[in-house]
Amino acid sequence: MSIELKRPPGPRCWPIVGNLLQLSGSGMFYEKLNTLRKQHGDVVYIELGALKLVVLFGHEKVKKALTAQPDSFKYRPQWLVEISSFALFNGIVWSNGPLNEKLRRFAGPSVWPGLGDQTLEQRVQIEATALVMELTNQKGNSETLKTKFFQAISNINCAIIFGSRYEYSDAEFQEFSGLMDRLLQRQGINNPLNFIPILQYLPEGKKVKEMKVAIKKMCEFLAGKVKAARSTFDKSRARSLVDLYLSQEHEQDPVTEENVFHIVRDFFVAGTENVAIGLLWLIGYMVRYGAVQGKCRECIQKIVGDKSAPSQGDIKQMPYVEATVQEVLRLANIAPLSVPHATVEEAEFEGYSIPRETMVLTHLQSVHLDPAYWDDPEVFRPERFLRDGVLIQNEAYYPFSIGSRYCLAAKLAHMELTLIFTTLLKNFTFPSDASCIPTLKCTQPGAFVEPEVFNVTCNALTLSPLMK
Repeated sequence: MSIELKRPPGPRCWPIVGNLLQLSGSGMFYEKLNTLRKQHGDVVYIELGALKLVVLFGHEKVKKALTAQPDSFKYRPQWLVEISSFALFNGIVWSNGPLNEKLRRFAGPSVWPGLGDQTLEQRVQIEATALVMELTNQKGNSETLKTKFFQAISNINCAIIFGSRYEYSDAEFQEFSGLMDRLLQRQGINNPLNFIPILQYLPEGKKVKEMKVAIKKMCEFLAGKVKAARSTFDKSRARSLVDLYLSQEHEQDPVTEENVFHIVRDFFVAGTENVAIGLLWLIGYMVRYGAVQGKCRECIQKIVGDKSAPSQGDIKQMPYVEATVQEVLRLANIAPLSVPHATVEEAEFEGYSIPRETMVLTHLQSVHLDPAYWDDPEVFRPERFLRDGVLIQNEAYYPFSIGSRYCLAAKLAHMELTLIFTTLLKNFTFPSDASCIPTLKCTQPGAFVEPEVFNVTCNALTLSPLMK
């Protein structure tokens, strides 16, 4: 490493607090980072207390870091107090090196199709059907809708992990969903422990205690599921991810039950709430843009017709519907900042020296609004993904990130979004309430960005085979 290289530009870092005072207070963290970009460029260095952080903006910088220099930025910052305190490095999302490779082989998407008697597509179709019945003539606000979406996506994950789905009214399912919700609401890099590690030695605060209680109950829940599966386990026929765990537990260097707990947590953190919120954004945009909703429904009626459930084959014949989904995800930016990457040793990037043990954030919102790749980037226009009626790809579109650490459940999430969205539009209209048209402004109560609460009515269309 050349001694002439300097660290990236950024605001002045004050002793002890770094840039915490500049970036604290009301407003969303990723929006505050946009202000720093205007002042310092596309590679910005900041300090949040004891935490060193580099933020990368725009498609060119993000793509270069994650695909051209993957060895420099493929790691996760396991030194974060929240990660180390709760041993999150034992799962897929936060592990590094050989352990991450082993866990991805064990629980990656290549093994999901072989679990149980149903394909992934069938599991999604079953849940989409159940969701339609739950929502028939539902009237209220988007909070109610979000809860139903969360339950639907949770059920698909339960089918993969545990081998069966639940009825939405099932007490065990509601308890499990509640535990996952508490875990989701208490995660994130903005935990003060990450900035001021000495706080971990003070008496535990309310949030830490609640997190530990939720983790303990989750472990107990999983242990019960493993015990139940063991009593009916058949090594020749894996029904679930739990069965896969049982089939290898006596092998050399097996995946442990603790690993499985964290994999389950990762499944629900990385593959439930974000998809549920994605569906919420889709409905919000359909309520606000009635003409787009109508055009999507026309496509669905033409291709799907009276079939009971849309399929992936149908989706391929409806490029406008696919384009609408992609355009909503582009503008919604559900995860505007990627899961943090990190350097484990000093790295050179764009002529700068990035210190070892520096957290690296890729600003995905800046990618999806990059004017070099998107005309009128803040305008909602599904047609930008079409050319002569054919779906086209834009290299600056990757809502699930890119590179070796991209979201493992990206293909499943996309299938869930497109099939459920199509099923909903096949069976309902979502009329605009003139007194409360969705603003589509962002709010961030947890790890992901969701729309401000809006009124929504699910008006059932004439009964189709799905609803009879």
